[in-house]
Amino acid sequence: MTQEERLIQIKKLLKEKHQLSTRMIAQHFNVSFDTARRDVIHLTTTGQAIRVHGGLMEINQNSVPDFLARNEVQSPIKLKMAKMAKRFVHPGQCDFIGSSTILKQLCPMLNGIDMQVVTNSIDNALSMLTTEIPSVRLLGGLINKSQRYIYSEVALETIRKIHFNTAFIGASRIRADGVYAPKMEDAEVVRTAIARANQVVLVAEKYKFTNNSSSPYMSAPLDKVDVLITDTPLTNEQRSWFNHKTQILPVLKE
Repeated sequence: MTQEERLIQIKKLLKEKHQLSTRMIAQHFNVSFDTARRDVIHLTTTGQAIRVHGGLMEINQNSVPDFLARNEVQSPIKLKMAKMAKRFVHPGQCDFIGSSTILKQLCPMLNGIDMQVVTNSIDNALSMLTTEIPSVRLLGGLINKSQRYIYSEVALETIRKIHFNTAFIGASRIRADGVYAPKMEDAEVVRTAIARANQVVLVAEKYKFTNNSSSPYMSAPLDKVDVLITDTPLTNEQRSWFNHKTQILPVLKE
């Protein structure tokens, strides 16, 4: 059994029992304790479960945890993904950066770069206040307090007047036809931004391809994605969902 197959089975078992110890996982799958520990670390650092003493606890994947809950997951993998995304940032650009816990980690890396950033994320904007540059435009409107983004018709009109070099976006769920979000307003902001961008960079962990979160609103068709930054390599089927020209960049090896 590969690690990917085992992780799927662990999540099914976790859904039944709600909490598992590392030792229980090792015994159930007849693997070493160290292998089970690596599985626990992978699931918890990618936000698919909550780390508890001696094991892990279920996150309800049929709903989307709010931004503050997701932000509590201190993930070195997310940091690696943010650093990879920074490779697509260049001085003189005007970029859109959407609401995402990974993209929030990207934003402090932009302090001191002479560029312009447009965002609908409160946390993104706060992360770029410590230096004079980059220039930051926080879109105005109604604040979604749980997901910490801003939406309004005025925000959409502002985006339509801007040309972006790159739109950096996140995802709650990825299906064969597109990138999906749990809220219509957030999806609409992202959809409007990518229509005004030369390049679209999507950051999303591999589990976003297989989770069952309630995310019915498409923010981007996959043929609009130029670069995908993920944690581990995709399956051949998942890769086939994208245009053959799309760069798919996992930050870890299997």
